[in-house]
Amino acid sequence: MTIIEVTKVKGQSYMGQLMRKLVGKRCCLGLLRFFAAHPNGRFSKLAVIHAMDDDDNRPKIEDAIEQMIEEGIIIQSDEKGIVYYMLTKEEAMRKLVINMALFDWRDWQMVLEHV
Repeated sequence: MTIIEVTKVKGQSYMGQLMRKLVGKRCCLGLLRFFAAHPNGRFSKLAVIHAMDDDDNRPKIEDAIEQMIEEGIIIQSDEKGIVYYMLTKEEAMRKLVINMALFDWRDWQMVLEHV
């Protein structure tokens, strides 16, 4: 096996694991789609919650934000005591998120059946 083949296999495995973790949760999928739609924006937690919250799911959205920070998808910055959230600057992860966000919820269900 060449180095390129090993890298491709490892990358596919990581993407599959990431999909399983995040897409199974509506809040995470919503956050992926939100930040993919605004890849250069930065938002306070309150702005993200208000943009996403249709059914008063604030705790689930906050948990999803924390999970995505742990995965390195979202980064946070503190400016003058206000915490802002934005899509990571890492180019590979940005492309992955933007590509993942193109699918809707039904498409993801079909993808996850085959992963």
